[in-house]
Amino acid sequence: MVRWMPLSLVAGVALMGLAHGSASASPFKCMTSSGVTYSQVPCPGGGGRDMSPAARRVTDKSVPPPQDRATLARRAPLSADEKRECQALDKTMRDQRAQLKARGDAVTIEDEMPLVRNQKRYREVGC
Repeated sequence: MVRWMPLSLVAGVALMGLAHGSASASPFKCMTSSGVTYSQVPCPGGGGRDMSPAARRVTDKSVPPPQDRATLARRAPLSADEKRECQALDKTMRDQRAQLKARGDAVTIEDEMPLVRNQKRYREVGC
């Protein structure tokens, strides 16, 4: 009898682990007409969010956030024509910078003037 006790103890712990594993389904957060409910099964209609640890978003805090939101916020009060002009200036200045970089040390002041004029217009418009 004493000899079987360690074996039965190991078997009992293993069964409890299996029972716990099957009972711990991932929770789902569902929005209903009466408010928020939590369930072990997916929400009806496919809505809701999986709340399991595996489904959580992971944010890399060492990566800087995208600056698109800042640009959009800065350009929000501009008219549609000014926004189009800003987009065109973005592309033009990007191309001009690439051309200047490709020339290297052979760049003259006359080569830089179109970029300088576009940068001035960029600031005037408020891009």
